[in-house]
Amino acid sequence: MRVSPIQRALLYLDAAQTKRDSMTPGEIDYRGNWPQIFHFRNVPGYRIKDVSPFVVVFAHHALAGISPATQDALGLGADDIKLAHKMRVRAVDCLNRFKADDAAFDAETFGFWPYEMDSGSSTPLLEDLLFDLLEGPVLGGTRAPVNLSYFPTEMAVPTDADVTATVYAALLDHRTLDGGEAVTANLDDLFGGNRHIDAVPLRFDPAWLPDDSGAFLTWFMENASATPQYGNDIDLVVNANVLFALARFGLVKTPGFSESVAVIDDAVRNGLHRVQWDNISLYYPDSYVFHYCVSRAYAEGPIPELDAAVQQLASEIIDEARTCADGTSYWDKGSPELNTAFAVLSLIHSGVDTPLIDEGIAFLERRQNSITGAWGAAPFFIARADSGIVIEWESAPLTTAIALEALCKAKLRARR
Repeated sequence: MRVSPIQRALLYLDAAQTKRDSMTPGEIDYRGNWPQIFHFRNVPGYRIKDVSPFVVVFAHHALAGISPATQDALGLGADDIKLAHKMRVRAVDCLNRFKADDAAFDAETFGFWPYEMDSGSSTPLLEDLLFDLLEGPVLGGTRAPVNLSYFPTEMAVPTDADVTATVYAALLDHRTLDGGEAVTANLDDLFGGNRHIDAVPLRFDPAWLPDDSGAFLTWFMENASATPQYGNDIDLVVNANVLFALARFGLVKTPGFSESVAVIDDAVRNGLHRVQWDNISLYYPDSYVFHYCVSRAYAEGPIPELDAAVQQLASEIIDEARTCADGTSYWDKGSPELNTAFAVLSLIHSGVDTPLIDEGIAFLERRQNSITGAWGAAPFFIARADSGIVIEWESAPLTTAIALEALCKAKLRARR
């Protein structure tokens, strides 16, 4: 029996997902995680294994599209549906391990890393050297990578709006699809109380950002307005993800919602994503991820107020397509498989009718590894040190999850 590209991707993601905890120093891993690494952009060979909820939450979102309701349309069997369910449940177990303590000031939020742990390794010299190299940021947090024993303590990060928003969206799907508990957190207060107002100090304040814009801040900081040395920041991909989560919970009246929509709309209308990428996103590479996250919020929130921005982004994607001799189409900002998956999904979310969607899907299917079922790792997330050094996160399961989402949504679109 022929195994479809969707089924091959499912089998790969199941094989790659961590099935049990590992606490071996340098190889720490959590059940439900998927392989991910980070490295300095200019030193790609020095790769550090990471454990964070970000790959997990995006994979969970892709898997949420595979359920009994979509089984027939996707050409899947009962075993495929069970496999997606098992992976989602393991993923949620992993996500919950990044939640802030109930008694903490940032209770109900989630962090990119776990709480900083004692690695058992005394490496103050290496910590000092790394801090001298990176120079910050210093954000006053308590979260640190589990497999880098000499990560500078002063660079531990707080919990953040990006992870928190996307995790809560996943928990909503967990409730609907897999019998999870209802979400009881007050997201209206959580996000509405963490905005760019009252002259909150920013460590990076781009000229295009209005004073007191009202948009959502990235970091959940204790007494942020009283500690200017811990400047916060604004990232428009983060804002798109917060909008996505709030809209899915029906919280479109949350303070900051309309302001965030306006900031994104202005940025797209003025083409900032084309000419000032580093000024609109500190934490993502220019990979069509902005187009994807904005269009996802628009289509799945839904947030109709983003229509003009999404249609402009879709038009740009159409103009930037490249055609192969075999008739397939792709997009290339340095990582054609991930770029194409994001671009195709953005077109689908926009509702535009274009043959580029099918041509992009054909490109992805031809680039899928015929043995493993995966697509290649590519930079998905970044961190910019105060010294200017860029750190990149890569994950083949992440690329595979985004490509899987594209294949599934294209197939569902064709059945409408």
